[in-house]
Amino acid sequence: MKKIDLSAKWIWLDDNKRQNDFVLFRKDFEIEDIPEKATAYIGVDTRYWMKINGRKAVTEGGLYRESMPGCGYVDEVDIARFLKKGKNRIEILAWYYGRGGRNNVDSGSAGLIFECRELGVFSDGTFVCQRHPAYYTPEHENNAYLYGGGNVGFDNNARLGRFEKATEYENVWGDTYLRPIPMFRYSKPRKYTGKLPYGMWYTVSFEAQGKAGDKIRVYSDRYETHGGPGDEMHTYKGYFNEFTLKDGLNKLSTISPVFGEKIVFSGEVSNVRYIETGYDCDIKELKKTGDKLLDKLIEKAARTLYVCMRDNFMDCPDRERGQWIGDVSVQMPQVFYLLSDSAQLLVKKAIGDFINLRKGDVLVGNVPGNHAGELPAQSLNAISEIGMIASYVEYSGDTEILKDCFEPMVRYLMLYEMNEEGLVKNRISGWPWFDHLYNIDADVLVNAWYYSALKFAKKTAKIVNVTRFDAFIGQRMDTIEKNFDRCFWKGEFYASGDFVDDRANAMAVLSGLCGKDKYEKVRKILLTVFCSTVYMENYVLMALCEMGYKEDAKRRMMSRYYNLAVNENSTLWEDLFILGTKNHAWSGAPATIAYKYLT
Repeated sequence: MKKIDLSAKWIWLDDNKRQNDFVLFRKDFEIEDIPEKATAYIGVDTRYWMKINGRKAVTEGGLYRESMPGCGYVDEVDIARFLKKGKNRIEILAWYYGRGGRNNVDSGSAGLIFECRELGVFSDGTFVCQRHPAYYTPEHENNAYLYGGGNVGFDNNARLGRFEKATEYENVWGDTYLRPIPMFRYSKPRKYTGKLPYGMWYTVSFEAQGKAGDKIRVYSDRYETHGGPGDEMHTYKGYFNEFTLKDGLNKLSTISPVFGEKIVFSGEVSNVRYIETGYDCDIKELKKTGDKLLDKLIEKAARTLYVCMRDNFMDCPDRERGQWIGDVSVQMPQVFYLLSDSAQLLVKKAIGDFINLRKGDVLVGNVPGNHAGELPAQSLNAISEIGMIASYVEYSGDTEILKDCFEPMVRYLMLYEMNEEGLVKNRISGWPWFDHLYNIDADVLVNAWYYSALKFAKKTAKIVNVTRFDAFIGQRMDTIEKNFDRCFWKGEFYASGDFVDDRANAMAVLSGLCGKDKYEKVRKILLTVFCSTVYMENYVLMALCEMGYKEDAKRRMMSRYYNLAVNENSTLWEDLFILGTKNHAWSGAPATIAYKYLT
């Protein structure tokens, strides 16, 4: 990441602790000649929109904190094309959430920083500002704690008041780093005909006749969602936009994007248009497999992957928006198969988040975010031979990233203890989660994931030419190799107890601990046991393919994913039994399996 040292001051009104706060800033200045380039650096907690001389220069700027602990990002924007000789005006509308979530860390204070050295414009007390009188927080129905921000109200009767000098603040926002991903993409407005062509992030414009004080709310069809397996009875609410009408015709538009396949209004509206927005990359032309149902699954996987990308990879855009690192490991190969190259920048950011925002030696599984915590099995996945970091290196060829990853990976592996049987103990820390629901053989799984992570650490050590951990890695690998079969092989399958787990047997294969002489017996388990939910189904299918049973993998996949393929949604549900969200990052395994093994 590139650190940016700025001379400008952080500014806001004299009260910068309000939640859901909208403040409009202005700066007037004069220039004699228009420079060829005028690089502006803009940082906020949390979002901003910028006009220069009345022309839109930035549509939704800002990037969720953190880049490093306690730090944030600045956008780099060349504003030369918006300038004119003589008087110029910069206007920035900034929105401070004042609350964090699983995707956002709140700094505790609203703030804006702006610097353009070519123009000699630096944010300070010469900027003027006012709290925008039209924006307010609607009553009732607060959105779930899972992601930051809040519902937004806009009073169309309000008019701007008097501007006052901005207040300068001491820096509590930490160092600033250059935004590592592109600015978000926005389409031209499109006419809305009752349903969007597919699930997307969008903003809305519309017209409404009304009387002063009447209210209209705008929702997505994904405003309410349920939890996943085991949590399906709970309901989680997302954002809505509320508008207070003036007398007569109101022309209105939402400011904050939401996700869905439909737009829902609480009153009568007309001339509805939407703008699609998302990460700035393209879905590639998708391969045709000759199987229409599989092609549909791949198409849905691509769409699911895309809508689960924005500031960060996320599990789902309509309930949590958390960058669960196990989900990212499932997403990683899909990025290279399905999306254009610019998507790889978000991959590098995810890896940077994972490594830079660790807690001591603990690699936590959901960063950035206020609710970050360790999921040991997901962290092991991310540093395994088949996880997030290894997949990125395999598909990109970029080994430079391993220099920053290697020691944190090994230090994390050192946190695990061994038992008297010569096997690794399951780490009871944070959320000891391997998958949802039943018959999870944690003892087998932790040893398989851990061994795979050791193998990747051994390879990485050679690439980065670091030898001081060789003894630790080698000794741990040797003892697991010697004792894994002795403790877990039951003659027909791998198990630590009196039940059989398809996930555990699949990971025994993928880790390399299962010898080829056992493949036929493990194959029978993977064709008859169906404990895995969507997350671990990815690895069951991979194991069948790696053993050479590709047709078996396809049959299992098409049977288990059938409901997701044929339902009306354009994205893939969280669970094979139509539970949870209707679009979930970890559900895209069919695309990876099809591209890597079946085509």
